[in-house]
Amino acid sequence: MRAAALAGAACLAALTAFACGRAEQPAGSERTRPAASSDDERVLPGPAHFPAPAASAASNSGSAPQRLTLTYDKTEHPKPIVGTSVEVTAEGLPPNKTVNLDWGTVEGGWVIEDYFHFRGKKYAEVTRTLSQATVDARGRLDTRFAIPEDFGGVHEVFVRDGSTTLAQGGVEVAQTFELSPKEGPVGTTIELRVKGLGWRTMESTWVVNWDNQQAGYVTAAGTKGSAVARFRATGPAGDHTINVLTGYMGQGYLNHEQAPNAYLPVPQFAFRVTPGRAATPAFYAEPYQRQPVPASTGAGGAAAKITPTQGPVNTKASLDVTGLPANTPVSLVWGSYEGNRVSGNGFEPIDRELTKVTTTADGRLSMPVSIPDDLGGRHSVSVRSGDRTLATTYFVVETTIVSMTPSSGPAGTPVTIHLKGVGWTEYDNIYVATYDNAYMGYACGFNTGGDVVIHFTAAGTPGVHLIDFYPGIYQGPDGGQQLYRLPQLTYADDHPGNRIPALRFSFEVTPSRATPPTFTGNTR
Repeated sequence: MRAAALAGAACLAALTAFACGRAEQPAGSERTRPAASSDDERVLPGPAHFPAPAASAASNSGSAPQRLTLTYDKTEHPKPIVGTSVEVTAEGLPPNKTVNLDWGTVEGGWVIEDYFHFRGKKYAEVTRTLSQATVDARGRLDTRFAIPEDFGGVHEVFVRDGSTTLAQGGVEVAQTFELSPKEGPVGTTIELRVKGLGWRTMESTWVVNWDNQQAGYVTAAGTKGSAVARFRATGPAGDHTINVLTGYMGQGYLNHEQAPNAYLPVPQFAFRVTPGRAATPAFYAEPYQRQPVPASTGAGGAAAKITPTQGPVNTKASLDVTGLPANTPVSLVWGSYEGNRVSGNGFEPIDRELTKVTTTADGRLSMPVSIPDDLGGRHSVSVRSGDRTLATTYFVVETTIVSMTPSSGPAGTPVTIHLKGVGWTEYDNIYVATYDNAYMGYACGFNTGGDVVIHFTAAGTPGVHLIDFYPGIYQGPDGGQQLYRLPQLTYADDHPGNRIPALRFSFEVTPSRATPPTFTGNTR
């Protein structure tokens, strides 16, 4: 394993000195070619994964590029991080030539197909121009650039004149982790800000442990290596340990020093829980981000608009449609899905007629619409005449908390949480629960039309205990990362598909103890 890490370091050195194996690129500031999916790339040789050095690199003249030397101040960080100022020098270049300084990276992230299929991660290699510089009369280039906010790992840096690569080098960008705040009462929202997470499988995922219990995982797959993980302070007053472990399969890797990716950091933080509790309700949903919806479609110039375009079940919306046939009876139809992924019977799209109405003499339709009690996520709202669809618009149903009962009681108290509008896609069909930052389980919403009721038993010493529901991924491509049905702490930035929020609950355990129920195995 150590040899693998050394092999990666050797490749980085070869890249810097010998223009490690890149072919000539077309003119322009950006190139694109297929790259391996991080779900397909299982084992990497240390921090770099490049082809062997080639005798000839990207030069129209056929000569190998010059060595590009990259230096930076190592006083604060032994490896460069996002924002580090890097000095760039090269010799033997065409005198007085204005050149581009190009940065090699990847574009891509989570892949969603047909709105509901989660297909893992895909990336393609690209090159971007960072700046322009001028070679001096002696053929020497001396310039600087700041490491852009991007994925961590090895990046190629090129000096180019049009499509000709004149010099080439490489730099390895390290990860950074910052925790804020450092103290607060139970219920305080803690942010772990990460930058420079890699896109390759073994550099892409970290796991947060709170007092040696897994709270969830951290990714930045679709956000170029930067994201914010959010979780809450819990436990008795005093210091609590937060370990951030590498864990590309979704579980923390404990013997990190012996791992093939031992070159990656293992951050550790302390958070001090102070007396009292944060001023938050007993339960609340974090604000929903605006969800994108397709443009309205219509026959013969018809157009539909619903206002608002998202909200919880029973939202009172307004529908306005123009360009319809005059004085024509039509149906207002709600589109959804029905079924599940467990029974073997599958699922299918369904239509529900909400009402019948007649268009005006000028072919308009303006009416209130009460959003049905249904699955979370995107739904179609269509105007139909018989079997013909005249116009369609879209509405996104948000998940909401109906109730948590009770919100206090002794240890052993049965607790029920009721939700509406839980989703059905492979990436928002579930919420994953933690109890005091320890994984508890997950709940699905598809089979019951988004109506979810969860039962659990209050536990722990007297005081406030936290129950947090995080977005998860119900399933993904076979052979992919085992991140499914685990809490994603970077849900607000990097969850695939819909950006659904966390749901927050607190339960106060009182000093007396509940009468324990009689358990006889099955509870039904």
